[in-house]
Order: sequence, then C-alpha cells, then structure tokens
Amino acid sequence: MSENFDSKFGQIDSLLSEVEQSTSGERLLAEIDDLCGEIDDGLEARKKEVINWPVERKRKEAADSQDSFVLNLLSMDENFNVRTLSACNPNTPVNSLRRLAEGADDYVKMVIANNPNSPSDILDRISELSGEQEVLDAVKVNQNASSVTRYKIENRM
Repeated sequence: MSENFDSKFGQIDSLLSEVEQSTSGERLLAEIDDLCGEIDDGLEARKKEVINWPVERKRKEAADSQDSFVLNLLSMDENFNVRTLSACNPNTPVNSLRRLAEGADDYVKMVIANNPNSPSDILDRISELSGEQEVLDAVKVNQNASSVTRYKIENRM
C-alpha cells in the first residue's frame, strides 16, 4: 500500500520539477492537485479499513506491524490493549509514542520505557511524569536514556 503512495509522491515531485521549468504550469498544477486528491482518498479509505478491523486483528497488527500509518492509528484506538500493544512495537512512530506517554497511566509509561526505540526525550518526559519506581527503573535501563535522565532518576528527592 505504501509503495503506491510513494510512487504518487514521486510523480508529484516530477510534476513540480516540470512546473518550475514550464511557462504554462496550470495543467501540471491540476495534475498535482488530482494526485494529492487520490492520495487523500486512499489514506482516508485505508484509515476507515484499519478502524473497522476486528479487535483481534488490531491486536495482532499493533504487536507485529511495520506500517507506521497503521501503528499510528492503532496507538489512538479506543481499546486499551490495542494501544498498549502498539506502545510495545519498536516500529511505532516516535510521535505516536510521545502522544501515548502524555496521557498514559504508569503501566503504559512502563511499556513505552521498555520499547527499545523510545528516544531519550520521551524517556526523560516519562521519568518526569511518573513517580512509580518500576517505571523509573525501566527508563534507567533503556539504552536510549540519557545520562542526565539517569542522574535525575538516581538523585530524586
């Protein structure tokens, strides 16, 4: 699915180059607009498809998917287990993890802290938001935790 969008984005880049070199770019701009509309329609259709998956499929995809679009949607799912499984997935986009961390309970914060791809800024934020020792321990052992974050955890008052 993403390859199809990638090729459309490539076509847009090509058309934009033509517009820059053309004196009558109206036709090319119309083609670009059409391609953007196709991409929007395709993304909206894909979003509806994912949202309407049965819960078991959402859980499986949240745990195993490598598709950042799908993982982003599943990180906002109404089902707690689906959201939590997406927080475990190392392929979940950083912005999705950041959003999850802000509104999460300590359990989800600990899951995010155990995600090997959680960046240092999210780990630092989790350590600020949680006073739970298990969460702080998970942040400390994550390879991406900065030395400053580790120091702050170790020297909490």
